[in-house]
Amino acid sequence: MGPPGPATRLLPPLVLALAGVARGTFTVVAWPRVAVVAFGGSVTVNCSRSACPGDNATLGLDTALPATPGPGGLRWQSFRLHNVSRWSPGPVTCSGRCGDTEANASAGVLVYQLPERVELEPVPAVAVGDSRNLTCHVREVAPLRNLTVTLRRGAETLRTESFGDAEGSASVAVSHVLTVTRGDHGQDVTCHAELSLRPHGPLFARAAVPVTLSVFALPDPPQLQAPAILEAGAVANASCRITGAFPAGDIRVTAALDQEPLNVTAAVAGDTVTASTALSPRSPGPRELSCTAAVATVARTARRQLHVYRFPAPALELSPAPAAAGSEVTVTCHAGNTEPPAARLQLRDADGGVLAEGPQPRLQLRLLARRHDDGREFRCRASLAVGDSVVTKDADARLAVLYLPEIPASGCPGNRTWVRGAREALSCRATGNPAPTVVCGRDGVAVATGEPEPVTRSRAGTYVCNATNALGTRSRRVTVRVEYEPTMSESGCPARRVWVEGQRRELECRADGDPPPSTRCARDGGTRDGGTRDGGTRDGGTQHGGTQHGGTRDGGTRDGGTQHGGTQHGGTQHGGTRDGGTRDGGTQHGGTQHGGTQHGGTQHGGSQHGGVARGRVVTRADGGRYVCRATNRHGVAVRSVLVTVEYQPSLGERGCPERRRWLEGTPAELGCAATGNPPPRVTCAKLGDPANATELGDSQEPPRATANVTHAHAGTYQCRATNAHGSAVRNVSVAVEYGPAGVTVRVLPSANVTRGGGFTVDCGAEGVPAPTYTWALPPAPNLRWAADNRSVTVTGATTANRGLYTCTASNRHGRRAGSVVVRVDGGGSGEAAAAAGSAALPGIGPCPVLAACPAGPARAGGPAPVSAALPRYRRPCPGVGGPAPVPAALPRCRRPCPGVGGPAPGPGRVSGPAPVSAALPRYRRPCPGIGGLPGAAALPPYRRPCPGCRPLPVSALPRVGALPRVRPCPCRGALPRCQRRLPPAESWLVLLAALGALGAVTALGLGWPWPAGST
Repeated sequence: MGPPGPATRLLPPLVLALAGVARGTFTVVAWPRVAVVAFGGSVTVNCSRSACPGDNATLGLDTALPATPGPGGLRWQSFRLHNVSRWSPGPVTCSGRCGDTEANASAGVLVYQLPERVELEPVPAVAVGDSRNLTCHVREVAPLRNLTVTLRRGAETLRTESFGDAEGSASVAVSHVLTVTRGDHGQDVTCHAELSLRPHGPLFARAAVPVTLSVFALPDPPQLQAPAILEAGAVANASCRITGAFPAGDIRVTAALDQEPLNVTAAVAGDTVTASTALSPRSPGPRELSCTAAVATVARTARRQLHVYRFPAPALELSPAPAAAGSEVTVTCHAGNTEPPAARLQLRDADGGVLAEGPQPRLQLRLLARRHDDGREFRCRASLAVGDSVVTKDADARLAVLYLPEIPASGCPGNRTWVRGAREALSCRATGNPAPTVVCGRDGVAVATGEPEPVTRSRAGTYVCNATNALGTRSRRVTVRVEYEPTMSESGCPARRVWVEGQRRELECRADGDPPPSTRCARDGGTRDGGTRDGGTRDGGTQHGGTQHGGTRDGGTRDGGTQHGGTQHGGTQHGGTRDGGTRDGGTQHGGTQHGGTQHGGTQHGGSQHGGVARGRVVTRADGGRYVCRATNRHGVAVRSVLVTVEYQPSLGERGCPERRRWLEGTPAELGCAATGNPPPRVTCAKLGDPANATELGDSQEPPRATANVTHAHAGTYQCRATNAHGSAVRNVSVAVEYGPAGVTVRVLPSANVTRGGGFTVDCGAEGVPAPTYTWALPPAPNLRWAADNRSVTVTGATTANRGLYTCTASNRHGRRAGSVVVRVDGGGSGEAAAAAGSAALPGIGPCPVLAACPAGPARAGGPAPVSAALPRYRRPCPGVGGPAPVPAALPRCRRPCPGVGGPAPGPGRVSGPAPVSAALPRYRRPCPGIGGLPGAAALPPYRRPCPGCRPLPVSALPRVGALPRVRPCPCRGALPRCQRRLPPAESWLVLLAALGALGAVTALGLGWPWPAGST
């Protein structure tokens, strides 16, 4: 340990001086308190003092160890202890004197020695389950009380040991007994030694070289598998199996045959090792096979005895070979020398029967060769006993007997059936020795008999096959029949048939095929019939051939749910097509002759005919599409047959309604749809007017222009439908409807009525259906309507009864109106002017359906203004009262806007002849500005322009400034969609004067907005 630095040396004196000054005493300090030094090393001790008056002080060190002063200062001095070779040197003392005062301070000395080495004892390989001591040695270390030794296996701590105090250095050993398992294999054992000098010095650590544990297991000896007997010169495999071995990859396996090492191949699977080797001994006799498995220091061996023998194969000879049929043949069996020499011989036939038996070396057998012996097999068997086993070897030979060819039926059938499309060969196998050659032909032409070829119907017939060898020739006849799937052609099964309703017909379809197919027909989409009545099934579906032609959509009035007029001619002709159709009636079908056999004809039972039973009466339901299927075991042929049933026309209520209603002005079209096949030609003519005939049957012609319906079209028409099978006639009654016309309004007895008198206003109009009547008239309590609303009767006439009476006649085809003015003596000029203005407007009808207008609030005075335009009206409301000729009714009013004359029963009217109608029933907005109402100035925003402003200057509008929140209507004509409010009622007085001057026609040109498309 080196000497302290300058700062370290100055610190104790400074502390001492401060302490001395604080206490007023003389003190000495030794530092460090414990000096740590390695055995034989050196260390420095600092002695420091506090302040001394006059600085008359001394410092010294008392110790038994060699010491020399080192660097020092005013109040401190360092001393170097050299070659500390004592384990317990005792403390060293710093002494100081200040005058007569002495002070001392002691410091301890700790001497240590690091371990020379830390080592683990080697651990040999350990069997699983055995125990071993793990020992760690720490050599020459001091002080022992500061030493800690730890044993670990991998990361696991096995043992930690500390030691007591001892003089000087010492060596220690730490042990731990470990019982090993397979998991300990390959684990490292480590030993760590720590010498801790804290808090006075550092911590020293040393570690031993790790020791790796080797664990093994070999619980059972090997299992040796090898043949018990083995022929010399032969090769056999042997295996050696070791189970439960650990670690399996470290197992060493060796094998030997009579101490002669063998090549071994080992394979590891889990804890099992399997070694295999090849055995090939060259000399006979007993042998020993051994297998040894070793791991670490353990080895286990298995042994097995082998018997090696010599056994040559026997030989079998036939003489003569080959042999002619009827000659003698010698069969000889012999064998060579064996080891051990105990072989026996047997002569056997192919089925295992023993023909002769005896010891080696030879056996003989004589026999007479016959034709059925050709190819006969003989077997020579030699047997040898080896140990507890018997070994056999065989030799075979086949006898060849020469004879003429033969063609057996099994190898060359005389009758064959092939299927068209398959691949077949005309093969014919013949027997004979030498082997014969076979040639087949038909009509002198040879055919191939080797490779299969596609079968066609042309390959049917009779063939002759010849088998030939050196001894002669034999022949055989072969007949080939070709079967094929059904087919149906147009000649046997026409695709289109035309039948006539009421006749007797049968749906026949003849198919070709072998075997003769069974033919059945059924309606397309329907169920199949049994027996031979297929194809005549009544589906209950659409009746083909019975489609209505001509359509009946009459573009006119819907009467009773049926539309009349606007005939649509034509339509799809279902079942009526005559192109390519065949009229049934005994078509002759023939069968094709193949190979002398009539297929599809009567020689094979003939075809079964499906369809309507022979002699069945044809109905319209029999028309439609049928599917005919011809079936045999080789397939199915399908053909679609369309049956068209023709029948005479008919005209029914559904296609040709008896009563029609037409609308005047619509196209005059008389539609009449007839059923029939072929589609009938339909003509219609008005009875008594044959020149007006209309032809309706040809759907291919473009539609012809027709006149519009008039009253003259009403009457009875006769329609006639005609086709090749007959005709049908039906009368049609046509009624013409039209809107109201010729509206007449009359006042009886006169339109000029005396006050208190009575009158009747009568209304009449033409129209089909008969029109209904509504009225627009001045409201009064003395009105009485007739039951049919055609007339209004007034009794006790007053001025409230004068004015315009308008009658409107309407039905579902339109409406028309007529008006008349009634005058009651004693009326004012305003009403007369209004009536005159209304009369002066030609072609303008009144506003319909007026109800009584209730009285409005009091007006300020003056005549009633004209409210020519009202807020959010679709049509302007006419003004009522005043001197000007006001048009009392405007065309196409959506709601009536009444003109009222005479005194009104409303409350609060101040003066003037005009009543106040401030609110009317069924109005979307009340009619404003009537009778000078002060409230007219504050109306909601208008969607119609402010009327009557064009000829007036702004200054002419009175009392505008006096109305709060009201802006005057500017004189810019009609403003579209004004958001301004109406001027006060008094401003309309000037407008009334202008209207009186310009007249009613001028009033219509004030720029009132009319909706687009209005008339």
